[in-house]
Amino acid sequence: MTDEVSASVRDYIRAAGGGLIVGLPLLFTMEVWWHGFELPWWKILLLLGIGFGIVLGYSSIAGFRRERTVTELVLDSVIALGLGVVIAAVALVLLGQIDGTTSVREASGKIALESIPIAFGVSLAATQLGGEATDGDDGANPFERLLIAAGGALIFALNVAPTEEPMLLGIQAPFWLLVLVIGVSIVVTYALVFLADFGGRLRTGAGILGHPWSETLTAYAMSLLVSVVLLWSFGRFDGVGLGPIMGMIVMLTVVASVGAAVARLLVGGHSEASSD
Repeated sequence: MTDEVSASVRDYIRAAGGGLIVGLPLLFTMEVWWHGFELPWWKILLLLGIGFGIVLGYSSIAGFRRERTVTELVLDSVIALGLGVVIAAVALVLLGQIDGTTSVREASGKIALESIPIAFGVSLAATQLGGEATDGDDGANPFERLLIAAGGALIFALNVAPTEEPMLLGIQAPFWLLVLVIGVSIVVTYALVFLADFGGRLRTGAGILGHPWSETLTAYAMSLLVSVVLLWSFGRFDGVGLGPIMGMIVMLTVVASVGAAVARLLVGGHSEASSD
């Protein structure tokens, strides 16, 4: 086996491993199996489209190959999603969730939903699970980190949005508690990214996102948007009043915002952040 072939095999094994690390919790979540054949096709396609867009962004920052043309970047993203589909299909068969009696509609819906987080893991695997950084690579800039934040929010929230817990917590929570949860979520994610020194504080720069607090608030807003899209996609808003809807969004954003923070840490720079 030549060195080039050996490196390619290693890359794909790493990619599959990264996909399983990220996607394994959802593969064991029965609510996702149900939603795979309960959701209308256009909602599943919408989620796949959003997922592919974020995978494309991930691949541009942390994909299989650092030096690529636009065509190669798109190809890497398609490969990442394709690997996600293959891994999801094989895993669901091994788990007994797809067999000879499963309809094409049910099987394809399950595979489509399960492939989204797996594809995220695939696209990040090269740099975060053993890939080497290139010379002069001091981490993603704030705009890149916000793109990664959206993916992290989607990965984490996707594990919770199909379940009943966000709905129950949102319905039961009084207004004052929701306000408190928002404040605590913002402070916690700020501390995780800029104060905890996980591998070095992230660098900041000039511009509207150049300050840690402005980046934190923008990432939280993106996490809110991700929560809205997921809750709506899974039908959590159907027949529900505005108060419970706001409660569900806030509670799911707790998970989404932590996911956004973790993702920003994974791809962020390792130089000292400005505190101005």
